[in-house]
Amino acid sequence: MKGMMILSVSQGRQRTATKSRVAGEQRWEEIVEAAAKIFSQKGYEATSLQDIANTVGILKGSMYYYFKNKEDLLFELVQRALDAHQPSLVEEPAVAEAAAPVRLRAFIRRWMALNRKQRLWRGVAESEFGRLRGKRLKEVIAERDKFSAFAKEIIEQGMRDGDFDSGIDPSVVTSTLFELMNTTQTWFKPSGRLSYAELADWYATFFIRGLGGSDEVVAKSSGETG
Repeated sequence: MKGMMILSVSQGRQRTATKSRVAGEQRWEEIVEAAAKIFSQKGYEATSLQDIANTVGILKGSMYYYFKNKEDLLFELVQRALDAHQPSLVEEPAVAEAAAPVRLRAFIRRWMALNRKQRLWRGVAESEFGRLRGKRLKEVIAERDKFSAFAKEIIEQGMRDGDFDSGIDPSVVTSTLFELMNTTQTWFKPSGRLSYAELADWYATFFIRGLGGSDEVVAKSSGETG
């Protein structure tokens, strides 16, 4: 009987600890979501911890249980945005072996689809990541460079194979591509003429033609990506 009581007390403590952990995780998510929303509306610099606390409905001092400073929140949001876009670097085997226009269209489709799912985090990450300092900023830039390098390699492939104009600057093209895709959320309206997916295809056609791809190349790239 005594052993059963000890076991019962132990189980009770475990359940309490589990509930506390879950409650803490839920509160952390509330804080992160609130920070993303207010950073997006007011900007990182203009947002105070009191603003975030008021939105969540807790005391400002209580938030220090979850993070040390405002930069911790920004870093969390930027990391989440970067992690959410990792699937854009994964190609289906058939696409990976395809011509550059096919790969470029597929990449744009993947990136835009992920952008749509993480519009708030992505918007904050894109506009505010430069506020990070030191090691954190270097880490974020290194991760961002992986995406740029992936797209640039596709463009350079097209230049080598003759699908794209060999006289273009692949670095400029890459920067322009990401600028176009990442600013879409600032003006896109679901009630507009094009859906997000249709807009992604429009971007792909725009870039492939702009890079010197013929109508035949454009048609092939569209037909070979699903």
